Amino acid sequence: MSEINSLNKKLNKIIIETNGLSIFNTLELLSYENLDEHESQCLQDFIKKLKLFNNNELDIEDLLNHPIGIAFYDFLKSFPLKYHEEHIHLTGSLSAEFIYPRLKKLLDGKNANIYSQKIVNIYGENALPINSVEDVEKLIVLKDGEKFSRYLDLLYLAKIILNTKQDHIDAAYHMASELYHKYNVGSIRLKFTLSRSTSDEKEAILNEDLATEEDVVLGLYEGFEKFKEEYPDFGYVLSPSFRKEANFFDATKFKTKKESFEYQVNCLIDILEKYPFLQNVMKDIDTVGDEKNIYKKAHFETLKQGIRKLQYYGFKIRSHHGETFHTLKKGVQAVDNALNIWNIDTLEHGLSIGINPNYYFQRLLQKVLKLNQNSQPLDDKSMEYREIQEIHWNENNSSIRDKITNGIKLNSNEVLEFTKIKFHTAIEIERYQHDVLNRIISKNIGVVGLPSSNLKLTTAIPDYKDHPFSWWEKKGIKLGIGTDNYITLDTNYIREMLIILFSDAHNLKITKLLMVACKENRRAYISSLLWKMNKK
Repeated sequence: MSEINSLNKKLNKIIIETNGLSIFNTLELLSYENLDEHESQCLQDFIKKLKLFNNNELDIEDLLNHPIGIAFYDFLKSFPLKYHEEHIHLTGSLSAEFIYPRLKKLLDGKNANIYSQKIVNIYGENALPINSVEDVEKLIVLKDGEKFSRYLDLLYLAKIILNTKQDHIDAAYHMASELYHKYNVGSIRLKFTLSRSTSDEKEAILNEDLATEEDVVLGLYEGFEKFKEEYPDFGYVLSPSFRKEANFFDATKFKTKKESFEYQVNCLIDILEKYPFLQNVMKDIDTVGDEKNIYKKAHFETLKQGIRKLQYYGFKIRSHHGETFHTLKKGVQAVDNALNIWNIDTLEHGLSIGINPNYYFQRLLQKVLKLNQNSQPLDDKSMEYREIQEIHWNENNSSIRDKITNGIKLNSNEVLEFTKIKFHTAIEIERYQHDVLNRIISKNIGVVGLPSSNLKLTTAIPDYKDHPFSWWEKKGIKLGIGTDNYITLDTNYIREMLIILFSDAHNLKITKLLMVACKENRRAYISSLLWKMNKK
């Protein structure tokens, strides 16, 4: 037996025999096992690195790529129950191997020049030529430092190759196979765009290449059903997603966003009336896209009537909110209005109701004062600038805001006054946040956590361990786990589970996370499955 396999077996034994304790408890008990010198050194090295990670002195990649981290990964991959992927999008979850041959046909076809120019416009002059799977992979994976707006751009290659019903059949089967075999995922809640019609030149697809709404739905259904015939324990939900940005609709066909959305709603209902068997797998809808400018009540009224119609037809409503926001207060406000106006059943991301306002505004204070003491003005595109502008200033202290904005040093009295204003602002937003959070708990609204997506695409959390998943779990919120666009974000479902576990290594139990990931609340059943793993 190799040293790595031996260590894996010993780690698995501890997890199983202790019914899935926290990471630190598991490692401590593993240290008392009969380890050889190399295994003991490996374990102590991992424990040291885990502590460094918790002290902001080490990147999580060092844990994930460590032999112990890989051993935890292998354990989760081999768990007998399949995991539920609660939040995955079609276009960012197709591999380069799937995209390349289909893209090559377009680039060799009659509209090659048009597609080539669009690719250059989005991905840059160096994007072409595309002659291999590796070339595609370089374009579709988010790079360090790139954020939300760039992330949406990177989905373009996948969008332009999904042109026919057969393309969607192939895409669904490919996705199901990849997730099932590689990441132990047996249930997928797939978010897909029912209509990609838009007047936004950057997002536009050639009209002749657009699949109909019916082709999209039936193609995905048939692709998943084909996989389900081979693996009957596989399950899925088709969740049509609607872009909520005010300008995302085809202005050549519709006068307003409201008219466009209600047309799509009617199309969706017509499809279900025509193919009633789809009602078994198409049970909810989602709203997606860049939400920064969608937080006021008026913003939600645009889709309200169409959403009500879907609810009366039996659809549950899920919504991306609290993910990206101009300011924390606006992020909370967006979730508040989604609850009140759309009556959502599940909140996707929800970061704004998980961030600690006192911590958030103290870091804001520290960053702003550091810039101010160096006479540096605030970047008017920064989060710090937006938060400072939104703070309630009066005629007696607005000069402090102006000094901060323009990089004029504050004196000690002004620093104290700024600190007081920050203090009361944080308390006010914390009360608002907890009011919204308590309604989520009392109404049993689900929240789906997406650690990699939230860290890589926003500036709201500084590190993975600052993600609120574990805090939400302690609050008793009904949780799910998702990867968003896992190819684009260079992650996978098991990796997300490890990120969550390593980020709260002292308190979050492995068994509890397994229950969330498997959507299984029978703790004794999970325990029995763990014990059966010991017999293999």
